Amino acid sequence: MASLRKELKIRTIFNLLGPLVNPLQPTGQVLGVCDCTLVDKFAQALCQLGLHRAIVVHGREQLDEAGLADVNDLAIISEGKVNAIALSAQDLGINPAPTSALKGGNVQENAQILKEVLQGGGTQAQRDVVALNAALAFFVGEAIPGESNIETFSKGVSLAQIILSSGEPWKKLEQLAQFLSN
Repeated sequence: MASLRKELKIRTIFNLLGPLVNPLQPTGQVLGVCDCTLVDKFAQALCQLGLHRAIVVHGREQLDEAGLADVNDLAIISEGKVNAIALSAQDLGINPAPTSALKGGNVQENAQILKEVLQGGGTQAQRDVVALNAALAFFVGEAIPGESNIETFSKGVSLAQIILSSGEPWKKLEQLAQFLSN
């Protein structure tokens, strides 16, 4: 199914349904949507699925994740309630950057970018967008205490930046790959 979606080169209903029918039934989730009109709808769906904590995110630069160039629309689900907020990189002390600063290339180029960022390298924009999205995941996973506000997400960004700078994420990815190959 994934190869068919890639071949079509357009988004389909399966891009939207996949995260909602996760057989693992997570208690938390960060879910990106490509259209701002879907943020609240997906938040309500996640509430009905009984997720303890989740975030639905749409980057206004037409991203299905948080971006650096424009405001990000978030619907934050916590204990059955939805709180909608708009969040920009600047709100968290991150310098804005155009989407073009994040553009990858072919599979090999993207793999190299990923490796560099997870080893503490890459461009500032690449590290910042990873830190921003990691902060959302940290909140959902309760790795950072607090309410869904700028201060909490700022702490998450700082934590992600420290972790990325250490190069440890790459080591963990290598350990996971080794574990899966055995």
